[in-house]
Amino acid sequence: RFARHCCVYSRLNMGGGGSKCKYNRGWNKDNACPPGFKVVEDCGRWSSSISCKAPSSGFDSRAIPAGSGTAVTGSCTSDSRNPASGGTVPSASSCPSGYTFASSRYTPCCDNLASTCLESAAFGWSTVVTCTQTNGDMVFDTHGAYSCVDKHNGVSANFPAQSWCKSTGMDGCWLPYSMQSDGRCFPYGDMQWNSPSGYSAKSQRVNGNEILLDGKFPGTMSAGGASPSPEVDYNSGGIAGVASGGFACVVGVGALLRRKQKMREGSKGRDVELKGGANTV
Repeated sequence: RFARHCCVYSRLNMGGGGSKCKYNRGWNKDNACPPGFKVVEDCGRWSSSISCKAPSSGFDSRAIPAGSGTAVTGSCTSDSRNPASGGTVPSASSCPSGYTFASSRYTPCCDNLASTCLESAAFGWSTVVTCTQTNGDMVFDTHGAYSCVDKHNGVSANFPAQSWCKSTGMDGCWLPYSMQSDGRCFPYGDMQWNSPSGYSAKSQRVNGNEILLDGKFPGTMSAGGASPSPEVDYNSGGIAGVASGGFACVVGVGALLRRKQKMREGSKGRDVELKGGANTV
């Protein structure tokens, strides 16, 4: 009996620094959460709850609120010239209530029903404004290079303690990231995924070589009007006419995402800090 109790005890250690919490082997109060996060302890004689609380300020100037996204589309012009080359294009409506401007881009308008609308086939152009939820997360957890796309689909942020990627070469853990206006995601801190997409990425240090995760806002442009990639988005004349100044939601969570999210939530421990306002703007 003594040996069995001894083995169980050896897997735990006190958090140090006057902490009353018991941590898993290799973890303590100093490393239970990523740098910039607050370790929240609620420990007593019979329980030990440890969670991570996201920062509420000090974010990179590139960071935008990340939640589900929407697109506001302007009507199509009859000018076939690329707006970046002097063509005219109507402006789109502003973001709806509860959403914040993220970026804008031009997209060609075509008559046919092909899956791709090329600039060479365009009869005109329209403006698309991308908006994100105003109360979105400024920093959120990613469990792989695919998680930036997950965040566009509205996956909520959770920050379980003692399970982030604290060392290089790790997977099956999480890393904090933020989203920038072109929809790609960048690391919050000095650890990142070593691939911009896919399901086999591992953790590595940034070391001045930041890898952006692929997102879902293609062909964006700045407020100054830089040219986008015209072959990305399809905009038919009929759709553009109906959507003049209108609002179209571009978010959809497929069966694959729902299965992946369910697996992800099922793998998380009970000591999870849900967002409670500290991670929103």
